[in-house]
Amino acid sequence: MTTSVVPGFYRFFFTWFDPIVAIHAAYNDFVDQEWVMSSLVPKELRSEGVDRNYRFIFQQAGGGMLGIALLSGGLLRATNDLKVWRYIQAATLLVDLAFIYSAWDAFRVQDRLEPSSWRGEDWGTVVIIALVTSLRVAFLAGVRFKKTHTDKAH
Repeated sequence: MTTSVVPGFYRFFFTWFDPIVAIHAAYNDFVDQEWVMSSLVPKELRSEGVDRNYRFIFQQAGGGMLGIALLSGGLLRATNDLKVWRYIQAATLLVDLAFIYSAWDAFRVQDRLEPSSWRGEDWGTVVIIALVTSLRVAFLAGVRFKKTHTDKAH
């Protein structure tokens, strides 16, 4: 049994939603680091503004997001090769997992691991990353792919 082409839901999600979210994240990493900081660190737990000596970290993350946007919005639209799709999703899953770890670590050092201590911004961040990570894992596991029989006769 082999899997068929990429199901429409995944195709839409990974070629439209992913690039839009990645471009939005890149924009904020380059232009509005304060907003990025506020997404996981309450104002009362940090100093005012983002230290200009550390902006390069955000800019590097922004470059990574632009790469993801290009791969998702460009390469995935240019190919139906399921192997390419799987590699792109596996690589992006690594980014998602790093983000999950960094969010957990931010909550941990702030003594805010209990969801009842989370703000709206925290919930938004957690829900979005949980959604995209779950869909990526489902895609890589072959969930909702149609199975087709192939003749192996030579």
